[in-house]
Amino acid sequence: MSPRLPDIEGRPLLVADAVGTVALALVTVISAVTAADAVQVLNLAVAGVLFLGGCVGFTVGFLKAVGRSRTETVDLAALFYLTGSAPQEVRRWFLGLWFAQIAIAALAIPLTDPPFAVMAPVWGIGVITWWAGGHATFPPRSDGSPN
Repeated sequence: MSPRLPDIEGRPLLVADAVGTVALALVTVISAVTAADAVQVLNLAVAGVLFLGGCVGFTVGFLKAVGRSRTETVDLAALFYLTGSAPQEVRRWFLGLWFAQIAIAALAIPLTDPPFAVMAPVWGIGVITWWAGGHATFPPRSDGSPN
């Protein structure tokens, strides 16, 4: 994986995913070393924004995929995990960022109190779904007719 984000269609979503992941990592590390109230509020704010943003992203992506399903075969593995629907480098970046969010959330459980980071990986799956709903490649429906 190259250290630079690929220049792809829908790149702002990948950039937002990376920024969210970095923000989550930073606030989780800071929260692990101090229990200051301001840090806890920041931790909650970052995790909450990522959670709610992920919910919005998931909804937008799912609705886009529903619209595309009239003429294309949209399967769940391709929509949520980019299996066969995205270039390999794009898939590695999106899944890598999501797995990083999951790892940060898991590490936050014993290191922070309360572990707000457990809400944040919704961001990753939401951004993946949003990107896939608008930019992934799905095969045409075999019957050729809209549903």
